[in-house]
Amino acid sequence: MKKLLLTTTALAGMTGVAVADVSFSGGANINYKTASGGVDAVFSSDSNLTATMSNGGAYSASVGIGVGEAANAPTAGVTVTLPMATITVKEGGDIPEASRTYTKVAGMSNIGTTENTDIKTKVAVSLGDISASFTSDLNMDSDNSSFGASGSMGGMSFTFGSANEDMGISLSGAALGGTVTVAMAEIGTNSDSGVSIAIPVSGSTLTLNADDTSGVDGWSASVATTVNGAAVTVGTDDAGATTVDVSAPIAGGATFVADYSTSANSSEYGVSYDLGGGATFLLSHSEFTASSTDTYALGTNMRLSFAF
Repeated sequence: MKKLLLTTTALAGMTGVAVADVSFSGGANINYKTASGGVDAVFSSDSNLTATMSNGGAYSASVGIGVGEAANAPTAGVTVTLPMATITVKEGGDIPEASRTYTKVAGMSNIGTTENTDIKTKVAVSLGDISASFTSDLNMDSDNSSFGASGSMGGMSFTFGSANEDMGISLSGAALGGTVTVAMAEIGTNSDSGVSIAIPVSGSTLTLNADDTSGVDGWSASVATTVNGAAVTVGTDDAGATTVDVSAPIAGGATFVADYSTSANSSEYGVSYDLGGGATFLLSHSEFTASSTDTYALGTNMRLSFAF
């Protein structure tokens, strides 16, 4: 990110101290989605701008707004950074709920969501090896409030999350030559649990997961490895679903990514190229639905992005 440093020298001359430094960052993109399913091809664009102000000490604030978009232009997000805490207020909402700090074992249910227009405030605190956060709406109503924490104690890492009456905790540490994670959660009337073991095997990583979610036992397994410079992950589960994820560098500094899932009976792939100077070109195609795990936007898209 390139910064434009604007020092308030005139005001500093009057007061004898530097009042604030301001840096700007932002981005913009142009996307072309090809015609499909009776829908015409269409161009779209998006842009944003963030101004960060610092007094040269431990205090800073940033303001971010959408630029040129009727839906976003009136709203703004403001973040204030203090010595031990960060406070964010975002008019448009969609701040990830703090309870998402809780890390579940694959197959278990999440607590909270990453997309909720009601979540407009966040307070994050860092205390040594432990970080904690609280999110809510503008009125701090209990039904929209959640709490999350993560850190390490006694050689073990932990995550915790709670929202309304839901609560979950996970613990992980070194064992069996790899990493073992145990998760427990109370979600609604269900008591869920799970265990995950990640073990290095001959240059690859084998991950085994077992869970009891809503009274139903499940399992999944995956192997992550590198083949001729390409990162490859293959997984399966108790339902017989198979997933294959590939990410590989290709000629000219581009990156190729492909994902396939038999459960969604869908695939996606994309090629991204760093044009330099903060510009990136992406050509992608995805058949995944909005409810499926996917990396790219649905359909065929050609996207040119700029960041500064």
